[in-house]
Amino acid sequence: MISNQFPILIVGAGPVGLSLALSLARVGIHAEVYEADEELNTQIRASTFHPKTLELFETWGVVDDVIKHGYKVNQLQYWERATRKIIADFDYQVIAKDTKHPYRLQCPQYIATRVLKPAVELTEFGKVYMGHKLLDFVEKENHIVARFETKKGIVEKEGSYLCGADGTHSTVRKQLNIGFQGKTYEDRFLLIGSDLNTNDLLPNAAQVCYVFDPQEWVIILNLPDIVRVVFRMQNDEDEIVAMKEENLRKRISNFFGEVPDYKIKTTQLYRVHQRVADTFRVGRVVLVGDSAHNNNPSGGMGMNSGIHDAANLTEKFIRICNGESDSILDDYSNERRKYAIESVQLYSDQQYKNMAMTSEEERVKRNVSLAEIAKDPKKAREYLLKASMLEERI
Repeated sequence: MISNQFPILIVGAGPVGLSLALSLARVGIHAEVYEADEELNTQIRASTFHPKTLELFETWGVVDDVIKHGYKVNQLQYWERATRKIIADFDYQVIAKDTKHPYRLQCPQYIATRVLKPAVELTEFGKVYMGHKLLDFVEKENHIVARFETKKGIVEKEGSYLCGADGTHSTVRKQLNIGFQGKTYEDRFLLIGSDLNTNDLLPNAAQVCYVFDPQEWVIILNLPDIVRVVFRMQNDEDEIVAMKEENLRKRISNFFGEVPDYKIKTTQLYRVHQRVADTFRVGRVVLVGDSAHNNNPSGGMGMNSGIHDAANLTEKFIRICNGESDSILDDYSNERRKYAIESVQLYSDQQYKNMAMTSEEERVKRNVSLAEIAKDPKKAREYLLKASMLEERI
């Protein structure tokens, strides 16, 4: 049973931790979020919200506030860079009967967290503590004691359970000594965020485009006040040289051609990992989001699957409150771990393989297959349901 005396402690005030707190607080379960930083993160990071996530946001009363800050993307396109032609154009209207939100929303996660945090604080049962860095924790007979470092010194907090939503480098996972197996992709990703208007530069392009190329594939993501263009770095490229502004602009021009004046707002160079924790639960401690699993971002499923973790875990905590054994937390671990491996990682890895394909024969097969799927309403619906993380509705 969840003790009425102790709240559920959540480490990390990202979109996953705040979603978990909001979903718990809205059903009357005390939840407290502890974030190491003094302010919410301001980096764009993830920016795709799939229909299933928007459905959850509607349940939690925040969907309108998130939607008004984002772009509704009604098409998903794949292009061939060499010919500058569309290979496949998927229209989200084919899943309009399956969901109230037949689109993907592009909205920076730092905006979403600024919607979620006050929503948590407006509830009777949710609190958020900034500037609280987790040091360690210990499990007692019927609760958890966690220690946090703050400006005022070390403070102890007691909770019925502790949820690690503290990201890829999770302190919670590391303290539990849980393995985090997987791989690191060889490719490096170079993101250039700017105020460039790409609509005239790539006619007929949707707000989200995946552009195939055997040497330098490109992903274009339009957000309300910025366009993110992601390039595959060449293996022999020097990172310092590539990040010089003149070379960033040259890369943009090599792709789009002649462009009007624009301002570069942000840049990021990163590698991508695909890993999953050996277990998502040890005793009174559970992992959610990137602390439990991370994957290639090509399909925009990382943050979304973490938010879905939060919904699944909330359902388990409700049942525990109603008298069930907390052994059902093992069900949470098994269900979400299986989904991370068999659905999210398989899909995102295939998306990456499609982007990185170099064999001419394989590339032709890929293009023909995607074109045929997009033109067949039944197949297109199934494809978009999988891409929207609604595969159970197929």
